[in-house]
Amino acid sequence: MPLLKASNNTLSLPGTSQQWKDSFSFIQAADCQFGMDWVYQRNWGYDRADYNESDWSSEIKWSSSFVDTVNKMDPPPKFLIMCGDMLDAWPGKSEMSLEVRNAQYKDFIKVFDSLNIPLVCVCGNHDVGNSPTSETIQRYRTDFGDDWFTFVCDGLFCIVINSQYYEDPQHVPGMAADQEAWLDEQLVVRHQD
Repeated sequence: MPLLKASNNTLSLPGTSQQWKDSFSFIQAADCQFGMDWVYQRNWGYDRADYNESDWSSEIKWSSSFVDTVNKMDPPPKFLIMCGDMLDAWPGKSEMSLEVRNAQYKDFIKVFDSLNIPLVCVCGNHDVGNSPTSETIQRYRTDFGDDWFTFVCDGLFCIVINSQYYEDPQHVPGMAADQEAWLDEQLVVRHQD
């Protein structure tokens, strides 16, 4: 099933209801980080001249095994939420990093397209940067959808935020303020429900 991308700060999960039906399960995962093993084995070689030749076959293997395991679950979970660091190449670091990131993204999508349940992604620091910029946020939104949003799964209201705005909003103060105002609205609306 393809990656679900939120837009207008909303995500629609197929096959779910706005009303509570019955108990259900979902999977929370994080840090599949395509490319990290290669970098770790080389003492954090992000700036190495051969970074463009980096490899993430380990992460492909591990993630493919994970997807196979999830697909065998009975009953199947309602969704899988990947809580950040889908890719290891830092956004906005260099042209070489961008080339590696593009290749990591293509392989991430290829592996997780075989998932039989909806995939929801949340950004982490490797997805938007430790100190996000408007460019890294826009790149994330293009690849994965909105960086903050809500969704409902059989009556369970879920709020997804971009935690990097709390880490270091210096380059994106307006985006951080927009998320904060939006979050306040969501909490008031749900409190009234």
